[in-house]
Amino acid sequence: MVRVSTRKAIPLHLLTGFLGSGKTTLLSALLRRSRQRIAVIVNEIGEIALDHWLIESADEDVMTLASGCVCCSLRDDLRAALERVVAHRPARIVVETTGLADPAPILHGLVADRGISALVEPVGCVAAVDASRAEDLLATHAEARRQLELCDRIVLTKGDLAPHRVSAVLELLERAAPGCDVRAAEHGELDPDWLLAAAALPRLTDPCIAGEWLHHHGGGSSAMSATGVATHAFSVDHGADVGVLHLWLQLVTQLDGPRLLRIKGLVEDRATSVVHVLQAAGRSVSPPRPLAGLRAGVRGVRFVVVERGLGAVAVARLLGSLREAVEVRCDAPPASSATEGWR
Repeated sequence: MVRVSTRKAIPLHLLTGFLGSGKTTLLSALLRRSRQRIAVIVNEIGEIALDHWLIESADEDVMTLASGCVCCSLRDDLRAALERVVAHRPARIVVETTGLADPAPILHGLVADRGISALVEPVGCVAAVDASRAEDLLATHAEARRQLELCDRIVLTKGDLAPHRVSAVLELLERAAPGCDVRAAEHGELDPDWLLAAAALPRLTDPCIAGEWLHHHGGGSSAMSATGVATHAFSVDHGADVGVLHLWLQLVTQLDGPRLLRIKGLVEDRATSVVHVLQAAGRSVSPPRPLAGLRAGVRGVRFVVVERGLGAVAVARLLGSLREAVEVRCDAPPASSATEGWR
């Protein structure tokens, strides 16, 4: 039972965007630059939670909701997390959704649930969009289109990787989400005052939002299962060669990038014990990035694979090739058998 308090509800911002859109990078930059104390709730897909390790300089104010999506099965967990966060009285709360989340039921639940609405007041929904993949994402993934329909601000990320495409993508987003304020981030950063400005969200109280979502997803079932998305976790307790695993990532994503929606891993380098982030979205692979300092609790190798339509045999071969790459113990690239024929 939630106790209704006379204290003013804390402003809450929803940060959404498709898999690999740069939400965590944007959030880290916001926390570094903002003068306010911001609490963060990160919702992740899969058995192994990784994103909270990537949000630097805010460990004590970061909570994780793993193994699902707050738009469906984790509503009760979200309420409990908000109760814990509100007790510390932050100035604001940011909820970072999974890359496959539909913002509609989340936003509706924040105002329709009396216990939650007594704690927080939703004041904005920001969607991150990858400049290098925007056209493809909007053409092929309903989740990406839905996220734009419900947001009030759009951040174009990774424009530095495709500067020649920024103008065209900005025009595309203005057509796809008329009335939204669209801005391009510079190296993952934007004015925190713009990101945290309150916006009018009149659609939140419309019960049709929840009804439409339930019809689309099949009555209370998981959005992940309804859309054919599956997640797979991999972990070992010992370190590995970061260079070898980065090469593995480049090879497997080129083989079947469109069905590999997201691969994200934390790898403790066998030689230095420094933990690196390895990640890919579709066929786009990021360079290995060391975490700032040694983060307590990060040891060995942890990967989460998010795929749609890959098939059980292909998944087994993919994870098998990952295990082979982890066990390689030399500076040379892994043998071709580590990725050969995994499809």
